[in-house]
This record gives sequence, C-alpha cells and structure tokens, in this order.
Amino acid sequence: MKKRTLISIVITIVCIALTNKFWFCIKPLQISFNAEGSGDTKFEFFLNKEDNNDFKKVKYGVIETNLDENDSVELFINRVHSAKRVKISIQPPPPKFQTLALSDFQARHGKYNLDDLKAFSIEGAKLKIDNDRLIIYPESETFSLIYNKPVDLKSSTKFDIKILIVIAVLSFLLSYKLTSYLADFKTLNNASRMDIVFLVIFFILLFIPMSHIDTQSDTSEKENRTLAKYEPFIKDKMINFDYGNDFEKWFNDRFAGRSSTIKIFGSVKYKLNSNYNDKFMLKGKDDWLFLSLDNSERNYLNLDKFSKEDLQKAIDYLVSIDKYCKKHNKKFILVICPDKNKIYGEHYPDLYIKNISDTKSRANQLITELRKYNVDVLYLYEVMQNNKNNKHNSLLYYKNDTHWNHYGAYLGYIELLKKIGIKPVSVTFKEKEIHENGDLNSRYNFVKKEKEEYLYPKIQNPTAQCTKETNPKHDLAVGHEDIICKADNKNPKVVFYRDSFTIALLPYLKESFEDSKYYRTYQVRKSEIEDSDIVVIERVERGITVFANMKPIKE
Repeated sequence: MKKRTLISIVITIVCIALTNKFWFCIKPLQISFNAEGSGDTKFEFFLNKEDNNDFKKVKYGVIETNLDENDSVELFINRVHSAKRVKISIQPPPPKFQTLALSDFQARHGKYNLDDLKAFSIEGAKLKIDNDRLIIYPESETFSLIYNKPVDLKSSTKFDIKILIVIAVLSFLLSYKLTSYLADFKTLNNASRMDIVFLVIFFILLFIPMSHIDTQSDTSEKENRTLAKYEPFIKDKMINFDYGNDFEKWFNDRFAGRSSTIKIFGSVKYKLNSNYNDKFMLKGKDDWLFLSLDNSERNYLNLDKFSKEDLQKAIDYLVSIDKYCKKHNKKFILVICPDKNKIYGEHYPDLYIKNISDTKSRANQLITELRKYNVDVLYLYEVMQNNKNNKHNSLLYYKNDTHWNHYGAYLGYIELLKKIGIKPVSVTFKEKEIHENGDLNSRYNFVKKEKEEYLYPKIQNPTAQCTKETNPKHDLAVGHEDIICKADNKNPKVVFYRDSFTIALLPYLKESFEDSKYYRTYQVRKSEIEDSDIVVIERVERGITVFANMKPIKE
C-alpha cells in the first residue's frame, strides 16, 4: 500500500509539472507600434535577457504586414523572462530604400518615447527623430535597429490555485487507481511484462493531447477563423447543458500537437491529390495555386450568370452613378479586373473543362447591358491576355496569391489613364520582387514557399503623400481604412471605390492625380464625390455581383 501511494505521489508531481500551463499561465508579451511605409514589410524582434548586444540565443518574434493597408503593427512573443535589450530587424518590400517611420512603441503596459537618437544604433540605414517618430532611411535590403538602453520586458503571469488542486486530486486518484489495476493485472491475470508496458504507454499517449492546451489564442490566422471559446459548466448561474459539446469544440481547437497533426495530414493529402481543394485553395498545375471561394470554379467555367432580377439591379445602380456624373461634369469608369484563373487557365486543374467561351462570361453579360446606356467600362481581360508573353518574361499574377502582381497592375494602370486622358508616371523596369507569402500559400505550412521573380515597375520620382482614415460608413476591418493621397501636380481629382486589387495599383495612381481617395466600399454617395472630377469603381471579376446589392443614387 505504501509503495502504491509513493508511486502515485510521484506520478501526481509529474502530472502537475506537465500541466503547469493550466494553473500557472504565462501570457505572451504584447508589442505594438505604428509603422508608416508601404508594401509587405517584415519585422523581426529579438529580446536578449542579458544587458548586451549579443543576440544569438534570445527570444524571437516575427510579423509581416502590408503597410499600405494597415500601419498598426502588433505581435506576441511567448514566455518572455525579463528581457534587457531589444533588436528589430526590418525587411522592406521593393522598391528598396523607401522611408519608414516608427512611433507609439508599447510593450505590455508601458509606452516608450522615441525622443533620444543616441539611444539607438542601426545597421544598414540612417536615423532621424522627428516629433517622437523614428524616421529610418534604409541603405540596404535588410536593416537592424538596436535600442541600447536597458529595458525590463517580461510576460505577465497568473496563478490559479483552484485548477492546481483539481489537477493534483484527479492525478493522484487516477494514478493510484492505475497502479492498483496494473498490480492486479499482473497477479490475477498473470499478464506479461510486455502487456503491462503496452498498457502504460497507451495511457500515457492519452495524456499527450492535453499536455499543452493553447489558452492564449483567439483566432487562427492559417484557418482565418475564430477559435472556440471555453464555456463553463455553470454559466450565468445556470447549468450549461451543452457543456460536453462546448468543451469538445474548445479542446479540438487547442490540444497539443494540433498544428503538427493538421500539417502532416494536409501535406499527405496535398501531395497525393493533384486536384487538392479545401474550399479556399485549389491546387493547379506547375505549383500554381488558385482561389476556391466565391464559386471561383463555376466562374472560371462561365456557368454562373446574373439572374434577370439581379442584372437589372446592378444596371440600375451603375447607370444611376453614370447619369449623376454626366449631369455634374464628372467622368465615371467601371474597371473590372479579370480573375487569375481566366488569364492563366492553362495552369488550372484538368478536372475543370471549359465548354463555354469567356465571351459569354458573367462579366461580359454585365458589360453588354451597360454599353446600351453608354456607361464607360474598362474590362482588362484582353490587356492581360495580350501581355502574358512579354519582353520582360514576367508573369502578371502571383502564382501563390489571388491577386495580380505590380507589373500586371501597372498594365491595368496604363489602360485606365488612356481612358482618362492623363500621361502615366515614369517608371523603370529594373526592380524584381519575390512574393514568398501569398494569401493562398501562407495559410498552409505544408505548401512550399514561392521563389518566382516578378517584375516591379518602379516610379522614378515619387512625390505623393498618403494618410489613412476610418469612416463609419465604409468597411471598418483592419487594413480597409480610407486612403487619402495628394501629389505635386495639377491633374484631376479622383475617387476610387475599390477592393484589394487596387493595392498594387496605388503606387502609380497616387502619383497621377492631384487629389485621390480610395474607399473600401461599393456604395457610392453623392457627398463623397462632389469635389471629384473622376469617379472610378474597381472590382475583381468574381465579385461583380455586389452591384446588385447597392442602392442607386437619387437626384
């Protein structure tokens, strides 16, 4: 009896140690700051617990964000114990050597003032302090910033005595019962040692999934969804009769090894299935990836059309904008960006055989009706098709992303300015980019990273300045703020109602107009276009059904 008790106590201590993240929670260190720049920019944080500049074996955190869409950067670093020094490695996108401004640094609950230039040292760039903003002038593709003053950064902790007692009691009772069972298993059933070992290993394996429960995460970036929240057994002073189902959903989203299990399963499925499709991504030929949302496959096959009712609603809306603009001496242009699968259909899976010509697509159905009302439509399908084989030997869309690249966007920009009657900005064709993390492959850690080089037309003398604003009438999602730009020219003023395809257009568009505004919405309002000379609605082809849900402008 004493021997069993002693063994049970030892097992209980081991269980308590293995489950320490339940009763002794170390929350991730939260770091946030503002970054004014452009394009996909990568920030890597290194935290040294020693008061020196040796950043070899340190805590590490990384985040990559598009500064065109979002200038607020936030990342979390797990289990930080009293960091003393901070180093930030920054990798900006092409075109290189653009200015980057950092401000409002906060770590946990403290804010750090950026008012002392001597507190920083930098490799590969020059620094300047301006109104508590750290202005960085890069001189290399990657540069590192070190804060030389000692800091005191550490994760907050939470000790839960109730959970500790529950774990201790359950572990002791279970281990005592298990040791008694194994003893009886040996003496009464005359089981072999191999049977006992197998039984012990089996019970140990049952505990592995619960050895590390992720209690910190609220969302899954890879799956683009909110994780299930823990619902207590007693909820609002009432018994939660769905506790079993709620707990199962919570546990399934957070058990130890979940990411690795999904990675292994997804990797096997992805490699064995040439037509891999998980309702978000569709695997094409030659390492091409395509979007599978929004009925993209049916749109590629030209099977989906506007219903008679929805087509009329879309026409009524777009024609009302055109009539209003013509009445008030404004120019209205509808720009439709072709889907990637329409331009690079030769890389689409052989499973999808197109029997209906693109001339009978849903986009052409809308365009045919709009032209009856003399609405100016720019459908970039032919432009993209005619430039697939170009002298620069560059693709027009990213292989790992749903969007066109900067060269594809630049070709669309040229066509738009031809319609408007404005001379395009001067660019050089020497820059290249590698879009390693697209919105398709970045979701899946079993899909290999991109190595393809894409042409990046670079503006020679940029002058435009842009700011971001939130508008309660528009999309308030992070990265969807209104973008307001001013340039040093006397060209017309323009308002864009746009989606994400405009992001690659923005470097060129903002230089081409004296005043340009970019709204992430499709409901045009008279008050928003009064001061403009040109109104442009830009929409990717698969999303043009949105116009059937908009309200026409009334005089």
